[in-house]
Parts: sequence; C-alpha cells; structure tokens
Amino acid sequence: MLVRDAPGFSRFQYYLGGLGSSAVAMGLQVVIFPWLVVGVLHEPADRVGLAQMAVMLPNLLLILWGGALSDNRHLGSYLFRLYLLYLLPFGMMFVAVINGFLSYQLLIIFGASYGVITAFIQPARESLLSQVGGDDLQGSVVRTTLVQFAAQSLGYLSAGLFDRIGLSILLGFQMLMFVAAGLLLRASDPQKVGLKKSHEQQSPGIVAGLQTVWQHARLRALMLLVGATGFLGFGVYLVAMPLMTREIYGQSAVFYAGLQLSFTAGVLLANVLYLRMRGGFRQPGRVLVISLFCRGLIMLLIATHLSVSLLFPVVLVWGMFSGISISLGRMMTHTEAPEVYRSRVVSIYQLAFFGTAPIGAWMTGQLISTWGVLETFAGLGTLTLLVASLGIFSQLWRSPSEKPIEPQ
Repeated sequence: MLVRDAPGFSRFQYYLGGLGSSAVAMGLQVVIFPWLVVGVLHEPADRVGLAQMAVMLPNLLLILWGGALSDNRHLGSYLFRLYLLYLLPFGMMFVAVINGFLSYQLLIIFGASYGVITAFIQPARESLLSQVGGDDLQGSVVRTTLVQFAAQSLGYLSAGLFDRIGLSILLGFQMLMFVAAGLLLRASDPQKVGLKKSHEQQSPGIVAGLQTVWQHARLRALMLLVGATGFLGFGVYLVAMPLMTREIYGQSAVFYAGLQLSFTAGVLLANVLYLRMRGGFRQPGRVLVISLFCRGLIMLLIATHLSVSLLFPVVLVWGMFSGISISLGRMMTHTEAPEVYRSRVVSIYQLAFFGTAPIGAWMTGQLISTWGVLETFAGLGTLTLLVASLGIFSQLWRSPSEKPIEPQ
C-alpha cells in the first residue's frame, strides 16, 4: 500500500520498476541454471539440452492459454499473484541446496515449474505495457527493452559471485526480487482498467488470436521470422555458449557471465542508438531480415574458434543485432494487434520467440554430442543464413506500404 501512495511516480515508472526487478532475477536464472547443469553436475551436452528444454517447453505448451487468460483481467493483481508463485520452485531449490539434495532430476522439476509460471507471466506483463505506456507506445517499448536488459546485466554480474557467496544466498535474492516485481506491477495498475474491454467484441479462446495473426500478412510473416529466430538462435545461445565456455575455452561461470554481459551490452547499445535516431526505420521488417542474416554470419565467425580478445566484441555485436530485432518485433506486434485481442497476439509472438526455443535447445544438444560445439555453431549459422535469405521473399521485405516505426 505504501508503494501505491508514494508521490512522484507514474504508472509507467512503476511498470519499469517491476520489469527491472523481475529481469534482475531472470538474469541470475539465465546464468545459474545452465551452469548448475554444466559446471556443478558436469552433465553431457545432450542432458544440458534436455534441461534447457524443460525450462522452455511450457512456453510451447501453455503460453497461448496464458495469453487468452490475460485478456479482460485486472493485470496488476493477476501479475502480483503469478509472481508470488515463483516462491514455490525457488523455495524448493533453496531447501534442497541447504540440505545438500541438489540433483539433475531436481533441476528438471525446478526448471519445468519455473517455465510454467513464466508462460503465464510473459503475455500478461507485455499486455500491461500497452495500458501504462501512454501515447508514446513505440518509445515505451524501446525503454522497456533498455530497462529489461540493463537489469538482466545486473543479474549476470550477481551470478558472477556464485563461487564466492553461494547458491543459497542468490536464490534468496531472486525470491526477494520476484516479490518486489509483483508489488511494483500491481502498483502500476491500481484500478481495474484492464476490464474495460467488452466481452461481446471478442471471440472466446485461443483460436481467435491465431486467426487474427494468420489473416494479417505482416503479423503472419513476422511470427514466422521470429519463430526461426527462437529455434535457431536460442539453442546456440543457451546450450552451445555454456558448453563452449567449458569445453573450448576451459573457463568457469565468471567467463560465461561475461559473455552474457557482452551480449546484453550489445542489446543496450543498439537500443540507445535507436532512440537517438530521428528518422527511424522506414522498412522495419526488412531490418529484421537483415538482422537475422547478420546473426548467422556471427555464428559462423564464432565457429572459427576466436581468441578471447575477439570473442567478447563479436558477442557484443551479436547482441546489437538481436537487440534491435527484439525492439522492432515487439513494436510491430503491439501496433498491428487489435486491442481486444492484444494479449492473445502478444502470446503468439512470445510463442514464436520462446516456444520454439526448447526444440532448438534439444536439437543443439544433440548436434553438439554428435559433431562438437564449434561444428554446431557452423551448421546452425549456415541454416540461419538460409532462412534469412528466404525472408527476402516475404511480406516483411517487399511491402512498400509499411509505415515508418520511429522512436519518439
């Protein structure tokens, strides 16, 4: 209650605070979870891929349902309850670590539970943005990207203290951040503004959102491109990167956290530069296709076994192309989605981006077990170039009627 009554903060600032608190905890999760599998339990590549798949698979199965449930809800209160649910899997892990019960099976249960909750949080939190962002929705999307990745970088830095302060303290800190996120997001939506949409204007269920996207040429092409990005890029990023840290460079969690920080710095730099652009991109879809092509080239470059001094700058550039792609994809989704189906369309975007990732993670683990880490980078980089080349023939590339999307 004190949070809601504090003077001088807008709803959007509370939203940014909640997003940032959540991103710190999730930044920790991105580093700690795979490193527990790779660096603590010393599992092989196929089991690393399976563990990452357990985290991401709920997005594939549940996120459309999560989007449908988010429409016509008071999103502030709904998100607060969802964030409190994170205390269950993290509390379970905390107790297990204190008592020395950490195991691969426990990590699978923890990862799947975390993924289920996240599948419901993501579309609701993204839909709330359109209610609190005001008239400058496009600028608000870029600012949320900046806050999210800046806060994630703090999580990566905290993960670098893994060997010094211990897992139990980091788990306790994550739980605290999730509670703070729930409180701040509830404060950003104090009145039941999310219930103003008319039920009569909507078709029930998940199918209506899918039909909306399929009948919209630009949204349909966008989701296909984003799906390819999630399938090809996430597996490399989440499975090959930690294995490359251990097997190619012989380094620890600090090195892996440094790679994550370099990637995040690239995301932040790209969005800062984008905010400073006055003209914006007249063909944002074309920029998305070019970005995917450049990321394929970067994967091929990493496959050459770069020196450490070159690896970190290359990962930073990888983050720049990914960062601008994330912002433009979110902007196009929000501006093109009909208001009454926004949560459902956003959930389809999240499904395309994150839902294809578990399959990509599993495939990456299998390829690494068969070929090796650098060979997998080369193979998936080549496939990324092929998919991006096909994007030239899509509506995203050739549509002359696209309106400019520019920051305010």
